[in-house]
Amino acid sequence: MRIPAVDFRQPLPPQQDVQAAIQSFMRRCDARNLSHHTKEFYRFRFEAFARFLLAHAPTLGIADVTPAVIRDFLADETTRISSLTAHHSFITLRCFFRYLTAEGLIDTNPMEHVEPLRQRKKVITTFTTDQVRALLAACGTDFTGKRDSAIILILADCGLRVSELCGLTLDAIDWRDRTLLVLGKGAKERRVPFGNAAYRALTAYTAHRGEIPKVNSLFVSCYGVPLTRLRILEMLKDRGTATGVDISVCSPHNFRRYFAVSYLRNGGDVFSLQKLLGHTSLEMTRRYAELAQTDIVEKHRRFSPGDMLQLQPTSGRKRYK
Repeated sequence: MRIPAVDFRQPLPPQQDVQAAIQSFMRRCDARNLSHHTKEFYRFRFEAFARFLLAHAPTLGIADVTPAVIRDFLADETTRISSLTAHHSFITLRCFFRYLTAEGLIDTNPMEHVEPLRQRKKVITTFTTDQVRALLAACGTDFTGKRDSAIILILADCGLRVSELCGLTLDAIDWRDRTLLVLGKGAKERRVPFGNAAYRALTAYTAHRGEIPKVNSLFVSCYGVPLTRLRILEMLKDRGTATGVDISVCSPHNFRRYFAVSYLRNGGDVFSLQKLLGHTSLEMTRRYAELAQTDIVEKHRRFSPGDMLQLQPTSGRKRYK
């Protein structure tokens, strides 16, 4: 839906002034043809910011927002939501005020003096190979079983985002080269190869799928309707429940982690992994590299300095002094 134009340069009451600035930014998002998901990401965080200003600083226009006001908003966010979601607000406001400054709609950018939120770095967990095998074993040989096997193998073997998986079409498969034409973030296309196991699963599924008039989506329901992100998530959790795999890890993005970590552990390098995942920088790819090198329990058992001393265990009673 197009946002109605508002003349931001006209004097407005504070709340209308804030809304006009937000609308101006969102029109710029429309002009850049940003994805619906990206625009909703911004819109959701703008709503939180506007509510905060209405409750705590109702007399402030957008040009009067100070770094202190933004810090108070971010601090308030961390009391209600996760630090990661609060960081999304920081990212949104950084883009927002940078745009307003560049357009000359405000004189100074208050975000220049606001530090990013410190986030707790959690240990990233992913599937084990046995868990992936169990999920595949839970898929039968009927239509949905073959489809789900193909989905799981494509996620595990190609590391696609769930939105990229949903966007695959029959035309995206290059059977000769065994690659998929994937439409990623920022409308950027890339070729992602798949291996022999995924090839067999795709061949079995597409043969069963057949032709569906006016539907070119690769993965469809038993009624011929293209699968959504939510339906794929539900499918993975159903398969996890059936096999005893913890459903908290049964997510499409966890397969992306599994792919990245397995690829690196099997000898792949971070530069080719970056291309396969569609990352614009190496920052996130390096996080997967760190995860791939954290098999510390097994390595400690193999290289324990204490065990290498080869101390003999004591026998008999011991007197404590």
